[in-house]
Amino acid sequence: MPTLHPFAIHFPLALLLTSTLFTLLALRPEGAAWAKSSYHCLLVGWLSGVLAMITGVADATRQVAGPDTLYGHEVVRLVNAHAFASLAAMGCYGVAFLRLRRCPDLLGDPAMRRGYIGLHALGAALLLLGGWLGGRLVYGWGLGVGG
Repeated sequence: MPTLHPFAIHFPLALLLTSTLFTLLALRPEGAAWAKSSYHCLLVGWLSGVLAMITGVADATRQVAGPDTLYGHEVVRLVNAHAFASLAAMGCYGVAFLRLRRCPDLLGDPAMRRGYIGLHALGAALLLLGGWLGGRLVYGWGLGVGG
């Protein structure tokens, strides 16, 4: 059975990071269009991230768990770190999305804006860490390659 997770991660990774970039661009005086685009990237990126997490759990369970696995404890630790970083990133972006839904003009309030941008920054850092760990699993250990 082919692995699906490597195919499912590209849209959420790109859309969530783009949402962070568009949020920063929305801080400019003429940033209303950027704010709307950021919202849409955040929404679609988070929803597609849920799909990526589901495929990740399915692929990891099939490849790493069980008595006949070819991978040792080091790979399991990397898989867990990758999953934790990615789940934490999704949590940050999810809270940012909920805050924006509850208060659409939060970029106009300095205190709310700081928290919102902080969530984006932390989410982006965690997403990059999770992506780097995922790359180590694929290119360093061959996990997810060749079904």
